[in-house]
Amino acid sequence: DVVAHSAGVISEPEFSKFELNPKTDKFLVVATDGLWEFIDNQETTEMVEGQVGPAQAVDTLVTEAGTRWMQEEQVIDDTTVIVANLFGWKASS
Repeated sequence: DVVAHSAGVISEPEFSKFELNPKTDKFLVVATDGLWEFIDNQETTEMVEGQVGPAQAVDTLVTEAGTRWMQEEQVIDDTTVIVANLFGWKASS
């Protein structure tokens, strides 16, 4: 898409590789800039830890991102979020 490319959108994905630690890593959040534009890593962590499972965490993150987008802009950016619990981690009830 020529218009998107002129705005900085690229079709080449960025990859990072690191080893997960079962003692410290609880969950993984993969998301588009629709989430990260208004919610930082720390706040995302707190929101995920407060949910009973990944599906609820996704719903919470997408809803909050949408709310914040509407407070700042007339449109909401596409927001895709994946939450995966790691190593059998479950939030405390």
